[in-house]
Amino acid sequence: MMKPLTFTEEIVLLALDDQTGAQLPLPVTALAYGLAGAVLADLAVAGKIDTDEKKLVVLDATPTGDPLLDPWLALIAADNTVHPVAHWLSVLADRQREVEQPALDRLIDRGILKRQDKKILWVIGLRRYPTVDGHERTEVRTRLGQLILGEDLPDPRDAILISLLRGCRLTDQIFAGPEFASREQRLATLAKMDLVGREVAAATTDAIIALSSAMNTAVPHM
Repeated sequence: MMKPLTFTEEIVLLALDDQTGAQLPLPVTALAYGLAGAVLADLAVAGKIDTDEKKLVVLDATPTGDPLLDPWLALIAADNTVHPVAHWLSVLADRQREVEQPALDRLIDRGILKRQDKKILWVIGLRRYPTVDGHERTEVRTRLGQLILGEDLPDPRDAILISLLRGCRLTDQIFAGPEFASREQRLATLAKMDLVGREVAAATTDAIIALSSAMNTAVPHM
């Protein structure tokens, strides 16, 4: 039986287009913060860290045995200063490729994705990760979709995943059908159930505002 996907793997998988394997269109840095939040969520579920509104603390610095998580657990544990969740989201978001690539590699090893290299004009390399076996992606989308459309309370894991997905704006891509149009309040309520996901949303929003401000400043006024 295949080991369940981590939050980090799930975010990476759901951020890819089913057919082309290209990353779905997301606001700048949104995926970076989503992956950072997924790492923290994985560490929290593993009992390694705890978070509240003001701080993130290490409960157990012993390695988990998972190479997707242990470098980040060691990084956090090595810092003797207690920081809020937002600090570590920023640190991990800045190292997006170091979080994302090992997760992609594991999804390939599991037979869920395949690596596909193409050439544009025979010069520029373009890497895509089309789905080989769509069962995992279909299952999670169906499960979360039913949760959004229904009235049941989510289990803790689904509450975390929905919060992360909404925080990095992936829900706009994944649940874009007309049946979800009237469920925005339900989705917002579900997303507020997890602190890390809320912090991801705040960080993503701040980054979008900062970029917009910088672009407006750069445009000369006539």
